[in-house]
Amino acid sequence: MSSILFEKKRANINGAGARLATILVGLCLSAFWLGQPFLQRQIAAEALAIHPWLPSGIFSLMVLLGGLLSIFFIRLGDWRRLSLIAGLVSGAAFLLPGFVAGNAVLWSSVALAGLFAGFGLSVVVTCLGDTATPVRSFAGLLLLLGLVSTGLEQIQETLLAGFSFQQGLLGVAAAAFVAIPLSRLMPSSGSKRISLLNDQGNQLSAGLLAALAGSLLLFLGSGLLWYLCEPLASAMALAVSAQSELVLMLAGPVGAMVAAILANRAGYAVPFVVAAVILLAALALLQFLPGETGYLTGFSLVAAAVFFAAAYVLALIAQLDGSGRFAPLLLVAPLAGLMLGHLVAGKFAAGENFLLLWGGTATLWVAGTLLLLWAGKSR
Repeated sequence: MSSILFEKKRANINGAGARLATILVGLCLSAFWLGQPFLQRQIAAEALAIHPWLPSGIFSLMVLLGGLLSIFFIRLGDWRRLSLIAGLVSGAAFLLPGFVAGNAVLWSSVALAGLFAGFGLSVVVTCLGDTATPVRSFAGLLLLLGLVSTGLEQIQETLLAGFSFQQGLLGVAAAAFVAIPLSRLMPSSGSKRISLLNDQGNQLSAGLLAALAGSLLLFLGSGLLWYLCEPLASAMALAVSAQSELVLMLAGPVGAMVAAILANRAGYAVPFVVAAVILLAALALLQFLPGETGYLTGFSLVAAAVFFAAAYVLALIAQLDGSGRFAPLLLVAPLAGLMLGHLVAGKFAAGENFLLLWGGTATLWVAGTLLLLWAGKSR
């Protein structure tokens, strides 16, 4: 089996094929997140005794755990094998609830799938961070994630209307299994090596810590707005059209596309400042221009700024991690920020005065940007 799956000439980590395969593996292992709108809708439609956010929460927590554990072996294991195992175990775990009923089986399956998805996604971000142009690599990942998420949202009420929650899990399992053949096209290792004899290069530097803290603040602020997007529309009594929702969902991929085009030409300081200015302008629109126009324009600018900044944030962290040992934190820090944002967002969901929300988000982004600017200078 080893000779069939892995005896292949070494893939060039900077080659277009290897990078695309790595990004697609990331998409396959993120299928559970991408399918959340449909799965949550089916939980409500089928009146299942499940909190709509609980499966996603368990999955995300286990991905975090998988990312943290990956620090100990990400540079020691073969990336192709790790990705194959992640796809195999995640897919098998999502298959189980389709054959064995019960919430205990569902929670255990989602947890196991999340853990191994965390291993596989750690490989993905580590591989993309090792490329010669990490900004473009991460922008490509964000671009495809945004486009696939938008596509799935558009076909929810048409092509996916006849599928059940269990069938949705089978679809997620199928996507995870697709990562198995794609793993053959990935690099088996990266350009960075951990020195087992000298620990000095394997430690967290002040610049890397600042970048991680800055990314946590940025994604925390982004998570606040992301999870309150629909509740805000309801609180403002807005009837957002399907066309407006499509524009809003495509704004993020547009931001990622701009980052992919610019790549390293603008350095890091300018993109961080531009993204922060755009976000602050968006918050001002949301506060002082109530109505559908302000809502659509404001949140579109927010989405574009977040996707644009995220590509540079992840690339900076990857470059500051000289040994590459802490590369899985590229997954952990943003995910932790988004999850915290979701938890904090619940405190604002019932209110109608969102000035505190705008101010809190602005403070988080300004503080995060300052940390990232300092981290960029420390390179």
